[in-house]
Amino acid sequence: MRAYVASPYGFAESTRTWYETTLLPRLREHVDVIDPWTVQPEAAGHDPAATWLALGERHLRTIEHEADLVVACLDQEPPDNGTVVEVAWAAAHGKPVLAYRDDLRQGGEEGLRYNLMIGAAVRRSGGVEVADLDALTAALRRYTGPATVTGE
Repeated sequence: MRAYVASPYGFAESTRTWYETTLLPRLREHVDVIDPWTVQPEAAGHDPAATWLALGERHLRTIEHEADLVVACLDQEPPDNGTVVEVAWAAAHGKPVLAYRDDLRQGGEEGLRYNLMIGAAVRRSGGVEVADLDALTAALRRYTGPATVTGE
């Protein structure tokens, strides 16, 4: 099973290290990881905006055509808007979303960890919300079974 990892963790050194040394190894115990942070934008002429838009299109195509599920990291308040788009895209294309949020802040309507529309998209996708890495691991087991995988 292949899991696309939607997250803002590649933007900063402080989160990139945790992403690479903690999160990805944990995920790789259960799924083949599709790591969008390893994909570099291909230059679209001399137009930087076109280059970035092409990369965004590539990520959405990857979710739609290559991923079996999406692990969405929704820490931050508010959650990263690119990650939220990836959640909605996955839900719209029938890909279960495992929504990980270990952020202590509540950011949504009363009783919700983030905006109600994010939660609705996760539920509509057939996915689940989890609040820590152990719960994420348990959710991955429910979706993939106990088999261990390796590779990228």
